[in-house]
Amino acid sequence: MPALMQIEVVSNMPLIRNHCRFRPWSIIVILAFLFSFSASVTAGPPDFPAPPGASVEWVGQNVQVNGINSAIRAFHSKKSIEDVIKFYRREWQRPAEKDIPGYMESIDAYPWYIISRIEDGYMLSAQVQVKENDKSGSWGYLSLSPLPKDSSKATQLGASVPKIAGSYVLNEMKSEDPGKRANTVVISNKHSVISNADYYRQHYQSKGWTTETDRHLGRNEGHSLVFKNRRSRVTIMVLKDKNYTRVVVNSVKNSVF
Repeated sequence: MPALMQIEVVSNMPLIRNHCRFRPWSIIVILAFLFSFSASVTAGPPDFPAPPGASVEWVGQNVQVNGINSAIRAFHSKKSIEDVIKFYRREWQRPAEKDIPGYMESIDAYPWYIISRIEDGYMLSAQVQVKENDKSGSWGYLSLSPLPKDSSKATQLGASVPKIAGSYVLNEMKSEDPGKRANTVVISNKHSVISNADYYRQHYQSKGWTTETDRHLGRNEGHSLVFKNRRSRVTIMVLKDKNYTRVVVNSVKNSVF
């Protein structure tokens, strides 16, 4: 089982510490559930501006992350992480909900820095990191998600994805575009890379799927599998991660031929 995350409210830009292995979307989902009891969805989503001067593009307007629907944009900015975070601190300094601060910041999602806000029944989250080819600039994602109406109903992650006994689902992301539905699930277990690969090979081949790829990645450090049937394609990456094995299952189903 993964370690618990630490979510902190901070007033100044701290040093980012590299001791959290969670995906940033997991933190956003946890924050959404933490504050869902105090907010109700209104007629429409609040304004969520991008950083000034940033280039912005849609990742998906109907993406589901761990059971929470989200509209996600990617942005690229010539401004630093510090400047982007300062922009949102100014924008969100006034609380929109009673007994909830204007914004929350997470400093434990390296290399990401995450700042979030609850407003009108929505979670607004900006996650930012340094550009690899331009240390003075930054890039990241802007996620707008309605808070769950009933936080007591837990979503069973990865229910439709086969997994070897003893597996734990870390993350699930679903998206739907015209003519195509996609689902990506991240799984963790203590079985070997070979055992996981054998499990998925047997599962899909026994159901008549065609094997497109089946190959080792180094000395038992990983395995790549791709299976296809009439309308669906499943890509599986099995990777060794210290005491655990991580499995990423990406399923794409086409609604047309």
